[in-house]
Amino acid sequence: MDLTWKQKMAEKEKAAKLNKCRDLVEVATGSDWQIRRLMEVFPEYLWKYTDGLTVPAYVLTIAEQLRAEFGDVNDIPTDLLPCEYFRIMKHSMPTELALQPKRFDRAQEQVSEKMQKYYEKNESRLLIPDDQLIPRIACAVRIGEIWYRGKVENVPNCGIWLYVYLVDMGTCRQVTKNDVRRLALHFGHYPPMVIRASVRGAAIQRMDMGKIDKFRELLSDLNYIARCQITTSSEPYLVNICHPTYEFKNMCSFLLTPPHGLPSEEGVWLPKQIARDLERENGVENREADDSGADSEFDDEEEDNEGWNFVEQKYLRSFPPANKVTRLFDNHFQVERIDNERLIYLTNQNMREIRVEIENSLRREEDKLVPLPPAWIAFGTACAVSHEGVLKRAAISGIRGAHLDLLLVDYALNTTSPVSKVFSLPSEEFLCLEPQLTLVSLSAFPFVHFSRVQILRQILPPGTPIVFHRDQKSKEIPTKGAICLTDNVSVDDLVSEQISAKHIDLDCLALVPVQNSAEVLANHVNINFMYSYRCPVIYKKSKLVTSQF
Repeated sequence: MDLTWKQKMAEKEKAAKLNKCRDLVEVATGSDWQIRRLMEVFPEYLWKYTDGLTVPAYVLTIAEQLRAEFGDVNDIPTDLLPCEYFRIMKHSMPTELALQPKRFDRAQEQVSEKMQKYYEKNESRLLIPDDQLIPRIACAVRIGEIWYRGKVENVPNCGIWLYVYLVDMGTCRQVTKNDVRRLALHFGHYPPMVIRASVRGAAIQRMDMGKIDKFRELLSDLNYIARCQITTSSEPYLVNICHPTYEFKNMCSFLLTPPHGLPSEEGVWLPKQIARDLERENGVENREADDSGADSEFDDEEEDNEGWNFVEQKYLRSFPPANKVTRLFDNHFQVERIDNERLIYLTNQNMREIRVEIENSLRREEDKLVPLPPAWIAFGTACAVSHEGVLKRAAISGIRGAHLDLLLVDYALNTTSPVSKVFSLPSEEFLCLEPQLTLVSLSAFPFVHFSRVQILRQILPPGTPIVFHRDQKSKEIPTKGAICLTDNVSVDDLVSEQISAKHIDLDCLALVPVQNSAEVLANHVNINFMYSYRCPVIYKKSKLVTSQF
């Protein structure tokens, strides 16, 4: 029987899927192949930027989980989204934002300063030939008398012009080919520092000159710095622009209404209950000037009915962040756990007493605890789990089918439990307290090393009383500093002495042949924690959120 062309193609496709050949074939065409070739021929230059490092990974993880839970991005309650400080580029428009994380401010200055000095000396020898000017390559571009990092966007077939995207400014410019140079490899240490975004809920069809002028005035009043909530996980991101001081104050709600008429989509503002809670906290009674979007053109009959007078049970969605050492009055602590030189957990006497009270409160509420709803099974969700026969507070750190990886937030311990044995935490005073420990790191050790961690654990087993001396410039968590024993002996000195006595070369990068010995492998089974430990994010970036199911 003669087969049609479509049937022949279907048979070939089926045969290709069943083919066990897995050889990689390189096609010597296209911009990707050309960029790989340039990277091999000229390894001293940067031809492609590292992607995906501009926005913190935990922000995108939370955005993905909330999108999966709530479906439409406009239905996500804004209090569940983390806020990060961003610098908004002056040329930004509501639907075309260029955002730079504020933590890159110093790096931006350093890169710019070094580029000016470098290209003043090496400009003539770094000119890119026409056959190497292809789309998507990294480059340096001169605009006026200033050099910027760029990426070639489009190269016309003829002429002296091309289009370049300035990766640290978030804008495209048309420049001459003579203004483009090869980018030295050391300028690729930082990823592109600007991301593309748009105000969530703002549509170009609803823009007018009045709104755009008001938006520009707003950015100027904020000095082009704001807290932003990233609600999607891919670029261009949808963001909420919030006040730099008041986390949940949406500064762009005026963009979300049509030029003439009622507010647009309901979900782009704070949900009604959250807006009312914020009003009560701030002592606001008049709702006429409320721009949160929580108003409705319909009255709530239930609120007018005096007969409905009950309070629905709220549950703890996520914990507040752990206390910094700077907020504690005493510098005498006890070692709870050591992960590595950069991650040491400490507790004081007050924390340990509160921890006992929390567990007593959980024991009294044990019969009232309800299982965790499926919609709440996400990274960072607060919960309770039985560990060694005692109910303890925990947070979800990983999901593996019917089992959950949990972090016992008051002990910095990891455990695993079936989903059916994980319970929601009622929104009660003791249960909503911050994790009862603090995180520190040793500033004397610039990098993590397995052998040094082993020595550190021998010197400081769990329960060891210590004194922590904070570096005055360190304000983040984990807080940098030095640890001394109660007799004022420096732990840094003890570790260094043992390393010297054992003749351990911490800077050795030599490759050692693999020995297939079960004993050798058993000694290194714990090495993974140094590189794939996600739990510190819960202590650093989590925030107190209570909600109903």
